[in-house]
Amino acid sequence: MKPIRVLVVGMTATVGGIENFLMTYCSRINPDRVQFDFLTRFEDAAYPEMRSAIGQTYVIPRRSEDPVRFYREIRRFFREHGKEYDVLWDNECMFNDMTPLQLAAEAGIPVRIAHSHNPQNMDVSLRGRGQEILHRTQRRGLSRWATALWACSAHSAQWACPQMDLPCTIIPNAIDAEAFRHDRRVRQEVRDQYDLADCLVVGHVARLQYQKNQGFLLQAFARLRQREPRARLVIVGDGPDLTDLEVKAVELDIAHDVLFLGVRDDVPRLMQAFDLFVMPSRFEGLGMAALEAQAAGLPCILSDAMPREAAQTADVTFLPADDPDVWAEKMLDVLEMQAHRIRPDNVRLITDAGYGIATAADRLAARFEQLVGRSRAFRRRFLMTVPVTARGVPAMQKARHDVQLFAAEAGYAPAKVTAKDTARGGWWSRFCLGLSVAVDWMRLFLTLNWEDLLLVQYPVFPVRSAWLARFMLHMVQWKGARTAAIVHDLDSLRLIGGQAARWSDQVLLPAFDRIIVHTERMKDYLINQGVEPQRLAVLQLFDYATPALMPERRLSPEVCYAGNLRKDKAGWLYDMPRTRLTWHLWGEGWKGKKSRTDFILHGTATPEALPGLLEGSFGVVWDGDTPRAGRGVYGAYMMLNAPHKLSLYLAAGMPVVVWDRAAVADWVRETGAGLVLDDLTELPRVIAAMKADEYESMVLAARREGMKLRSGQRLIHALQQIEWDSLG
Repeated sequence: MKPIRVLVVGMTATVGGIENFLMTYCSRINPDRVQFDFLTRFEDAAYPEMRSAIGQTYVIPRRSEDPVRFYREIRRFFREHGKEYDVLWDNECMFNDMTPLQLAAEAGIPVRIAHSHNPQNMDVSLRGRGQEILHRTQRRGLSRWATALWACSAHSAQWACPQMDLPCTIIPNAIDAEAFRHDRRVRQEVRDQYDLADCLVVGHVARLQYQKNQGFLLQAFARLRQREPRARLVIVGDGPDLTDLEVKAVELDIAHDVLFLGVRDDVPRLMQAFDLFVMPSRFEGLGMAALEAQAAGLPCILSDAMPREAAQTADVTFLPADDPDVWAEKMLDVLEMQAHRIRPDNVRLITDAGYGIATAADRLAARFEQLVGRSRAFRRRFLMTVPVTARGVPAMQKARHDVQLFAAEAGYAPAKVTAKDTARGGWWSRFCLGLSVAVDWMRLFLTLNWEDLLLVQYPVFPVRSAWLARFMLHMVQWKGARTAAIVHDLDSLRLIGGQAARWSDQVLLPAFDRIIVHTERMKDYLINQGVEPQRLAVLQLFDYATPALMPERRLSPEVCYAGNLRKDKAGWLYDMPRTRLTWHLWGEGWKGKKSRTDFILHGTATPEALPGLLEGSFGVVWDGDTPRAGRGVYGAYMMLNAPHKLSLYLAAGMPVVVWDRAAVADWVRETGAGLVLDDLTELPRVIAAMKADEYESMVLAARREGMKLRSGQRLIHALQQIEWDSLG
């Protein structure tokens, strides 16, 4: 297969965070998959040898120095070379000049990525302020030229594109974590080299400029030096503020205690000598140096202006960068503990969090491939989600949130929604809600164009607005946009929502061009309702995003049930006879006997944390009025749907127990991820007769499927189905 050709814009003459980011990724991605070339405005752009080894570099004049020659040369470049590339990757800090994106669009480069690396302007000079005005003026038209938005954090994405009308993906500032693994021998060598053997070393790595706030750091260190004579400050980096900082160090009488080491290519080695890492930035996209310091096992003190994603270990403290005495006191507290502290090995922790370059580079290559593959399907993709505000429905909230998360990774921009899911109050509240719904749909109608795709999380809330949604679907389809729905529930089958829900399921849902359903049985049900088979895609299971670790599982007479514990929803639980099984119950609404010693009530936890808390050898997926069969409305609904609690248990690495007539029963049998029973009262006997190796096989299957759900593979596959099917 021919490799993807990517043109990288944004390399400057400075060895800074963006340049390090680009070189780290571009040098690690397999050139058989993705090949990089560079377009820069600097003859002396950073890392010339590395760039030469990676690909070709093209140099054009700077617009500020010779605008006539700049426009002539850049137009000539895209006229001669534009057809060679599949992707333009624009990494400039601000989009005050969108010429590369515009010319790439005119040249027919199908994928044009605007990548934001900062949440605000770094340059506070008069010229920088002028550029910021241009950026703020032009960024609302970013979606006219770019096809995707990448950013190092959510704040950086908002800075580049406030209306968020582009599909946004957060790209981690990955590092070579292994290179920073602590080495006592190297630590001693560096400390001896710089005469730091008996010192307490505060380290800082950054470009020397306004954003990084090193003037404040010198003030804080001067206060620290008064309290602790052994303290030393090591600053690694260069920039426009170097001379001013050197003068300030003399004025503060700490010049002999501060080492300015300049730009270095041995930062992992130097960090071994530090005892503490500090970063008092005025703002940050993420803070790659902070991640490197944590990989080196260092405690960190960071400005509270930095995103919280910068903290991946427990040894990180956030402080406002406004009082040097507070920073000095905190630095002293941390340094005094170092004599009793064993440097932790955080490499695995940083890597597992997604910041290790090996796995991150592979994911980035896959994103390039995904964007190029999808560029032929739809011009833009949007996801409409009405927030769920009702209490007692964490599964509904979690499922919709995860669809938003994984759809964003697949290139779906969030459609702006201001209306709530229901009205609270009298006629005026209902009128205001109806007006908000109408405004949301009208905004969508004006946004969507020919060859765009709108994906809607279904049911559409408020349910009584289904008639308006049906009319607006017709209007956006008339404009040439395609529509799709991902079904979370068919409320008419659960006897929820009354006539409005029945009308929605029978009239609104079939109006979508494509529909993603839970299971094959739900697909068959809709076919029987008149929906053409080719318009339906099967999800099978809902994905489940969680950072929680999968607990180890062992066979025991303990099981788990998580969900709504009310009698009208989990009536079977109230009818469950007392056995030798211990039940761990998570959820709200239990009104049964509190004297039952076989039931342990754990209350509630956040859906993200829950997979790491569940105890027991099996997770029970059951609904209805009795443990002996799936009776009642909810029991019958199990014959069509894929319960979200099934995904929860698998994300926890826990084998499951399902009803043998449930829609997911065949899947559980095929994967071997649990037990299939027709009578839940048989569960104690089945567990007692089970062998350890049988259970271990189920655990392996559950963990394997759970890891797939954690990465969003089910949704991404279903989205690929509806997108490519829609081409026909």
